[in-house]
Amino acid sequence: MNFLNSIGVMLGLCFLPASLDASPDFFELPPIKYSETASEDAVAELIRSDWSPSPRDSKAFLKSLLYKLGVSKESQVLVFSKTSLQTGLITQKNPRAIYFSPDVYIGWVPGGKIEIIIEDAKLGPVFYVVSPPLAGQKPKFVRATDSCLVCHATSRTENIPGMFIRSVIPDENAHARLGEGTTLVTDATPLKERWGGWYVTGRSDDPHLGNRWSVDESPLEPEHSSLDDLRGQFDTEKYLTSRSDILALMVLEHQCKVHNLLTKAKFGFRRAEHFQKSINPNQKIGAEGSMTRKSAEQSAKEIVSALLFENETRLGGDGVESDERFRKILRTFAPETKAGNSLADLRLFQRIFRHKCSYMVYSKAFKSLPDPVKEQVLQHLREKTAGLKERKVRAILDETLPGF
Repeated sequence: MNFLNSIGVMLGLCFLPASLDASPDFFELPPIKYSETASEDAVAELIRSDWSPSPRDSKAFLKSLLYKLGVSKESQVLVFSKTSLQTGLITQKNPRAIYFSPDVYIGWVPGGKIEIIIEDAKLGPVFYVVSPPLAGQKPKFVRATDSCLVCHATSRTENIPGMFIRSVIPDENAHARLGEGTTLVTDATPLKERWGGWYVTGRSDDPHLGNRWSVDESPLEPEHSSLDDLRGQFDTEKYLTSRSDILALMVLEHQCKVHNLLTKAKFGFRRAEHFQKSINPNQKIGAEGSMTRKSAEQSAKEIVSALLFENETRLGGDGVESDERFRKILRTFAPETKAGNSLADLRLFQRIFRHKCSYMVYSKAFKSLPDPVKEQVLQHLREKTAGLKERKVRAILDETLPGF
């Protein structure tokens, strides 16, 4: 990887204030120093505490950890392609489970370690690995920077430490088939290209690639799938639920995209602030025409576009049907107004949510945006929700989002 190492590139920031293309690992340089800087996230607090659960087995430890970090088992989605850290354990009969909340992502393979990505106010997503402890032992969390950032700090994640979801064409051994390509999945991806290598429960009027793998050289085409649960596919008793909910998958894909843009904005602004203080120390941070103002404005446009689902793919037919248990958990992702309206209200046909603004405005990643960036985001949100069509969104934000 290349660091910022020339005056020409540095001065170029005046014209490209939020661009990260010049230096994929700029976050390891001042002022961020990602790998060197201690985290203050909830896992870091657990490490400093005397938390020492006494689980019967790794599944029980997982449940304890989810509870401790405020993540519901009902968010479970399952991926069986060998496209992550513990590939030696992952198969169609032993898929990797992922659980998430707006601020935490937890991955687990039966028989293996638990992987955690958790939001920190300064560092954005921080990566940990923990092995289920033996009886009487304290769990040992290891901050896994180098091994995780090889994949989780590339163009797939906006060149910052982040998350991404892939759809591949898996073969009978769960490897991604060579030459078939890979799709980076967001809420803009058509369903016919999603979920290759994933299990999917629930119903969709659009065909997709989930629940299947190729046993020969014939192409894997999108098909309809209507599994209510995964019993009969493999031993689901190893997992916390027997589902990999279609709505949970779609929500996770949207969330990862927004989360990465929030981190990109945070890091981009901190870098711009660092250079502005070096080049023009008397200029006010966020002043009109300044490097920091340009960074904030550019980031805000990207963030607001994602928050308002401006590129979301249209769901065909009657849309999708999801398990009620995850829908109840999703309601906790956003506060309700006095009238009972929420940004977590669902539509599930044509689009996921009833109101076209993301619940990620309540996330820790959003709350910890630098003030000039947040001000620009809120300004753009106010402008974009000023019309009659957006009056319900505007009313929800007025009542539930501080500073709006």
